[in-house]
Amino acid sequence: MGAPLKNPPVYFTVAQVRFNPLLKLTDFLPSIQEALRNAGFPAFTVHTTIALQLAVKDGQTVPQPVPYEQYLFANVEQTHCFVLSSDSLTFQSTDYGTYERFSRIFLEGLALVHKEVALAFTDRVGLRYLDHVFPKAGDSLALYLASGVQGLSAQLGGQAVHSYSEALNAVGNVMLRARVVIQNGGLGFPPDLLPQGMAVQQRFQQAQGMHAILDTDGFVEGRALFSLDAVRLHLHSIHDVIGAAFKATVTEHALEVWNEA
Repeated sequence: MGAPLKNPPVYFTVAQVRFNPLLKLTDFLPSIQEALRNAGFPAFTVHTTIALQLAVKDGQTVPQPVPYEQYLFANVEQTHCFVLSSDSLTFQSTDYGTYERFSRIFLEGLALVHKEVALAFTDRVGLRYLDHVFPKAGDSLALYLASGVQGLSAQLGGQAVHSYSEALNAVGNVMLRARVVIQNGGLGFPPDLLPQGMAVQQRFQQAQGMHAILDTDGFVEGRALFSLDAVRLHLHSIHDVIGAAFKATVTEHALEVWNEA
């Protein structure tokens, strides 16, 4: 994405690798927890959700509730958090900093998990950014967004309440899903992506009014033997694609505002 902005609009970032199922994951948890604790992630919690799994009963396919556990390893400040499940490792951050820093922490955590469980393969590598586009005093939101993602609200008359746009593009081996939600109110999260107690920066929490959320999700799918170098290269490719999408979605005026001291 070029030189980092002085006041970037990113408020939540996610990296994830999906890998071969680990049916005995709980056997490795103590050693994984100790390794991540020593790496700066001492806050450990277990999050249980209920997933629906299709099963055949009396000749009919019926959904059955199945408990699904995730193991969370967070730093003391609650700004970085690893989420480990039986088939994936996710790294979430509300303090992104730079791509180099973010990806390094994620890859170091992935390496620690691999050291304990000897991962066999990966199925998917993904990177996702949430950006909060909130105009400064005296500006309209339209000054910050490319015309193609502003929707029909301005042409329909009345008071705009909500607008949504989505595009799915294949860019080489990277699938890119770019969503833009325009709405009035405070900061929000997509329903499939929750911060689970993480601390969001105050400058984003305090903003109230008409704003846009850019939800940009890039991923590479396909089974391959586990390799940290391969994961690193996929992340780099995805980051480049997301960076280009970000620049296509916002305006030069927005970049200038976010680069003000």
